[in-house]
Amino acid sequence: MKLNEKKRIAWITPDYFYDVDYPIVGELMAFYDIKWYVIWGKGSKRVIPHNGNIHKLFESPYRYRDPRVIKLYYELIKDIKANNNDIIYNGFSGIPYFYPLLFLLFDKKKIVHEGHEIDPYVSVNHDILSVWYTRYFLRRVGHTQVFSRHAEKQFHVLYPNRECTYVPMVTKDYGAPKHIIPSNKKVFLFFGGVRKTKRFDVLLDAFLSLDDIVSSQAELWVYGYCDGPERDYYLKHAEGRDNIIMKLDFVPDDLVADLFCSSTYLVQPYQQITQSGPMMIAYHYNLPIIATNIDGFRERIMDGENGFLFEKNNVNDLKRVLSNCIKQSLEDYTRIKQNAQKFSDSEYGKGAVISKYRLMLDKIINN
Repeated sequence: MKLNEKKRIAWITPDYFYDVDYPIVGELMAFYDIKWYVIWGKGSKRVIPHNGNIHKLFESPYRYRDPRVIKLYYELIKDIKANNNDIIYNGFSGIPYFYPLLFLLFDKKKIVHEGHEIDPYVSVNHDILSVWYTRYFLRRVGHTQVFSRHAEKQFHVLYPNRECTYVPMVTKDYGAPKHIIPSNKKVFLFFGGVRKTKRFDVLLDAFLSLDDIVSSQAELWVYGYCDGPERDYYLKHAEGRDNIIMKLDFVPDDLVADLFCSSTYLVQPYQQITQSGPMMIAYHYNLPIIATNIDGFRERIMDGENGFLFEKNNVNDLKRVLSNCIKQSLEDYTRIKQNAQKFSDSEYGKGAVISKYRLMLDKIINN
């Protein structure tokens, strides 16, 4: 390799993390020779992108646990081997076949895992296989990148002898809003999959317990996929309430900017978190956040300064925060938004994040 030749990186992105990687990969191509591989899974509801930076896009006709996907994985890995890469940056877990193939054909030290879920028990639908598989590759992969300081601490507890680096996401951009939804009320937005660990039930109970005068000045918007008995339960409790809008389905990308730009606060009543996509969307559109006072939020939200925190799983404490925000003056709300914008610019601006990626990648390559 020539002295000034760019280091080679194979970058692998699954459809479910495409929105995380696409703002980063194109910028990093100025510094590295990146071959970007994108895997689109069977049944994905996301629109397949047309992006000139993508080296190869693989569409899987099979579910990830179907053994027939091994042929597709082999084709991808064969292409990667042909390029003699310095490292492989991989966000695709490919349970249960992908990592065993990678480890069989590449030096583990050359593989960087994009670590969105460090604790397998926080996973959306964890089972015995997914728990074992996550631990299997995180205990062997050369390096793991995480997206929050909380996740970095958690990683070192779970995998004390492995290498890990914190590099945050950039804020998530879904384009300019097409339509600001008019409202003379304070709008509280819950966005993303409605799952047990996100404790939407705490938010719903808190909102329903507001007294009539206060609640008449507010709306609760719920946009995210939900199935099972919880879906029927939530829809029943929202029935007949004009100030609750509940859309428990997949949210198309072209609606995201409208929702975040039309809301007053994003509410995240989660009981555990490693990193949060909705939070990074909120930062991009300067939507202040109300969240539980757990580590993953405390590192980003200064209570009363750039957002608000409340006691985890405490309906009454969230009710207190909602009530105060409904009564909040425009002057105070403007102050909160300005502080949130300053924090976002300093921590998650593209320039700052790209610099951190470069420091991590250069260190791994040179070692």
